[in-house]
Amino acid sequence: MDEVGKPQFRHNIELFRGREDINCQAYETWKLCRKEFEDDIQLVWLFKGLVILERELKWFGGSVAGAIWVYRMIQEANLDKDFQIADFGLRNCENPWVPFGNSYYGKRTITDYFAYRSETSKVSAIKYDRYTKVLKRVEGRKEKRISAIAELRKLSKEQRGTIRTELSEQYKNATSAEKLETIANDKIFPPEYYPTEWIKLSVEEIEKLPIDLIKKLYDKLSTKTKGEWKRFAQELQKLDDGI
Repeated sequence: MDEVGKPQFRHNIELFRGREDINCQAYETWKLCRKEFEDDIQLVWLFKGLVILERELKWFGGSVAGAIWVYRMIQEANLDKDFQIADFGLRNCENPWVPFGNSYYGKRTITDYFAYRSETSKVSAIKYDRYTKVLKRVEGRKEKRISAIAELRKLSKEQRGTIRTELSEQYKNATSAEKLETIANDKIFPPEYYPTEWIKLSVEEIEKLPIDLIKKLYDKLSTKTKGEWKRFAQELQKLDDGI
């Protein structure tokens, strides 16, 4: 823009100062506005104008900014086949939700946006695959834990204290892995049946445990744990590969 145009440009923008409400209109409002346009190019200019106004006047808009709704109409009218209009929005507006309505905080160009979306899709596919594998692995886990907790509650506080003392004596020479294998292989009682001293391990010690043992232990502790057992379960979860 030449020097003659700049003052006029600034003057036009200043006309909208204090009118942030414009940027918070509902989608239906923008659809009504479109009916007054003579052709589609005015819709494109409306989008660009909103983008510039939000940037220059620091308008608040977030995920409901006017430019988002107007760009949706641009897409519905198939006016941005090469995404150059979207690229204008990315390059000229700091609002991470403009123009597509989903947050994007990366480099503001259409090329980088699509690269980001492609990478996100790959990560999502990996996460979904892992999630489905976990579902198969833990089928019935909740019911088994409920049953195990029920068995534990049949014991009085005194009985549980006596049992833990006996277990501590019985396994006093066992390694941490051996103690944890005993917990993991118990078909009747939950991990809380055993002495909490057995799980007071450092993160480094937990990381050295066999992955199969980590999975079995986490499966037994993945719901409604408390105190030291909850901390232990959270550390196990970090190492569970979900397969």
